[in-house]
Amino acid sequence: MSAATTQPQVVTAARFYLSFTNLGTIAFSELQGISSKVAAQEYIYNDDKGNTIHTKQFGKTEPPVVTLRRGLDAAGNAKLMAWHAMARTGDPTARGDGTLTVMDTSGKESIVYSLHNAWCSELQVSGMKAGDSAVATIECKVTCESIAVSPPATA
Repeated sequence: MSAATTQPQVVTAARFYLSFTNLGTIAFSELQGISSKVAAQEYIYNDDKGNTIHTKQFGKTEPPVVTLRRGLDAAGNAKLMAWHAMARTGDPTARGDGTLTVMDTSGKESIVYSLHNAWCSELQVSGMKAGDSAVATIECKVTCESIAVSPPATA
């Protein structure tokens, strides 16, 4: 019988922090996802014996996108809107290197993602209705050239 192995601790997240030099640090309550895609491109050719060969090759890549959501407040809204406005006008300083830190329920860093050359590519404020008690939210999509996982500083 083999020795028992321990299962790695599964991440349970409680808070998410986005940190950039030109933005500061903003807390989010939801990480809706991180997506990245490499399309499959079919390549068909005939070999030297005349056989038709079908293969799949790497195709068009799409940059990583991080989607975050938080409650709408004046300070966070102003920072995110200003960052997005910089990207809309083509301001080169809208791009920057930063981190997305996933915190667990005890307040320790679980995972730190390093975002390279990232900018706020999309903002969406949830619909609101006068007299409704629902919390209004703002959703932020951050597009970056590359993303890497770093070990947490408090490991």
